[in-house]
Amino acid sequence: MREHDSGPALPDGFADGQWSSSLELRHLRAFVALVDLGSLTRAARAMGIAQSTVSEALAALERALGTPAVARRRGGHGITLTPAGQALLPYARRMLATLAEAHTAIAEATHDALASVEIVANESVTSYLLPPALGVVRARWPRTRFAVSVATCPVVRAGVEQSRYDLGVWLQEPTRAGDAYASLPSHRVVIASVPLTVFAQPSHPLVAARTASRTHVAHAPLARDAALPYRIYLSDAAGDFHDLVASWFAADGLGMPHIEATGSIEGVKQNVAADRNAIGVLPTYALAAELRAGTVRALELRPAVPQVRLDAMTVTSRPLHPAVEELLAELARSHGQPVLHAAG
Repeated sequence: MREHDSGPALPDGFADGQWSSSLELRHLRAFVALVDLGSLTRAARAMGIAQSTVSEALAALERALGTPAVARRRGGHGITLTPAGQALLPYARRMLATLAEAHTAIAEATHDALASVEIVANESVTSYLLPPALGVVRARWPRTRFAVSVATCPVVRAGVEQSRYDLGVWLQEPTRAGDAYASLPSHRVVIASVPLTVFAQPSHPLVAARTASRTHVAHAPLARDAALPYRIYLSDAAGDFHDLVASWFAADGLGMPHIEATGSIEGVKQNVAADRNAIGVLPTYALAAELRAGTVRALELRPAVPQVRLDAMTVTSRPLHPAVEELLAELARSHGQPVLHAAG
C-alpha cells in the first residue's frame, strides 16, 4: 500500500515529488490560515503580514500544484476549496505539524551546537530587559551567538516579517478591541504589561507644588492637563510608544503637548536633569535606579498614564532556535508573568 493511501488522494505529481522544488512551507502556512480563518484579510492579520503577501503565497501554491486550490466566490463571504484544495489540506496540516515536532526534537539535541540568533528590539528593551535575560539564556546555550540590534517598533516588526531577524521585541499600545490575545497569530506573543512613569526633577514646579500642598490636602494625583505647559521628552520621534503618550496627553482636547524626541533613553534622563521645567516619560523599568536614588520624582497624574504591552514576534520562514522560547520565558519571568501565547 502506498503511504498516502491512508488519506485523501493527491495527484501523482505530488507524491512523486515533482512539485518539491516550488512548493514551500510559507505557501502551506498561508493556505491553512486562509482555510481556518475564512478570508485573506483575517489570514494576513493572523500571520502578521500584508494581505498582498498572503495572496502571492496562495498564487505560488496554485502554480506549484498546477491547479486552483481555492474557489473564488464573487460577493460572498468565506471560501470554498476545490477538490485539489480539499485533498491538499490534511497533508498541509500534517507537514506543518511535523515541522513543529522536528523543532522539539532539535531542541533536545542541540545545546552544544554552534548557532546564531538575531534579535531586534526597542532601545529600552535592549538596554534594560534583554541583558539580564540573555545572561541566563547564554549560560544554557554557551555555543550560541546572540546578536542584538536596536530599532523602532515598525522596523522591529518589518525586520522579523522579512526574516532578517529571528526575534523582535517591542513596546506597543495596550490591547484594543479586535486585538485580543486570542486573535494574535501563533508567532506573536504577549510577554508582559509594562507600566510607564511620568517624571521630573525634585525641583520641578509640579513636584514642588504637590509637596507643599500635602500639609493641607490629602495626597491626590494632579490633573493630566497640568503637564501641558511643560516640555515633554520621549526617546523616539515615532512609533507605538510615542503615539500612545502623545494621544494620552492630548486627550483632554486642550491641544497637543510640546513633545521632543531625544533619540535615546539616556537622552530623556539627561534633558530632564538639565531643565527643572522638563518632564520625561519612560517605562518604569528604565527609571528604577533614579527613582530609588531620589534624583527624579514620579508625577502622579489623573487619569493615570496607560500601561504599554511588551510584545514579541518570531520568524516563520525558517526553524526557530529553541533558545528563543527560553528567552521569551525569561523576559516574562522578570515581570512576574507567564508568556501569553496566541491561540492556535
